[in-house]
Amino acid sequence: MPEDDPVQSNLKQFLKTIPKGPKSLETIPLLSALGRVIADEPTAVMDDPPYSRSIMEGYALCPSDVVSASETAPVTLDVVGEIRVGQDHAEGLGTGKVLRVTTGSFIPAGEYTVVKAWDVETKGEQIIVTKPVSNHQNIEIQGEIRKKGTMLLKKGKRIGSDDIFLLASQGITEVFVASQPKVALFSSGDEVIPATAPFKTGAIWDCNQYGLSSLITLSGGIPVFKGIIKDDAELFQEKLNAALQEADMVVISGGTAAGNRDFMAEVLNAVGPPGVVVNGIPMRSGKPIILGLSGKKPIVCVAGHPPEAARGFSLFGQPTLGHLMGEVQ
Repeated sequence: MPEDDPVQSNLKQFLKTIPKGPKSLETIPLLSALGRVIADEPTAVMDDPPYSRSIMEGYALCPSDVVSASETAPVTLDVVGEIRVGQDHAEGLGTGKVLRVTTGSFIPAGEYTVVKAWDVETKGEQIIVTKPVSNHQNIEIQGEIRKKGTMLLKKGKRIGSDDIFLLASQGITEVFVASQPKVALFSSGDEVIPATAPFKTGAIWDCNQYGLSSLITLSGGIPVFKGIIKDDAELFQEKLNAALQEADMVVISGGTAAGNRDFMAEVLNAVGPPGVVVNGIPMRSGKPIILGLSGKKPIVCVAGHPPEAARGFSLFGQPTLGHLMGEVQ
């Protein structure tokens, strides 16, 4: 991280003031794990791949049978059967005998290889090989990717779709994760009206409620919308205090500079201590960014303009949520 990066330096300063999570843990179905933070270090329950298998359509044979093969001295071998995908045996494979295989076919342990179908000539139930092949050619060997017992994910990792593929491939259908922090969400401003209300000139529909709720969900939190609050510091302080009784974190959009007052900073200081930790950041649309705490609970204030609200949350809200869940960042 560059020392002069105002986003990262202010975020780091803020996160230092917040106790590192997770506060509680739970086991959930893998299908519900996207975006959650894993709380243990699951290991592979089997080798990957779990058995040696062909990565080509062709023929399984003993490489010793064709060590002298050439264009002028071709070797003819008998095709005695096939190894179907899903079959767990290779009956008949041995010296002078080959089996048809396809991608994914089981290959037994031993000195075997797979020649591509288009690299040999077929003649009835025989193949003609015109060049030698190396051992285990075109075969993915058991445990080549990872061995049984290998750690799959590090504790504190946010689970992505690739991780879900990986865990499911190992037959793991439940994961131990940090519980989801409850995030109280406010929209603010005298001009903000519910998206369900009739539109009127001079007003704006509240899309931040919906957009920020979705970002909180994607970041592993549980959004709880607490309403649109007008630019009334006393009322906002009352509503914010009530929300802090039940939420682990608060996100507020808009209202950071109502009139000529540093409105939201006043509110955060009133519900502190410690109150405001960061008041504005030297970045594009950074003035509305206010980061603070009430006790040990973080409060993240972002701009009211929707694109900047989303950007502010991504830069500061999501890492704060991750911190509460014990994410290693």
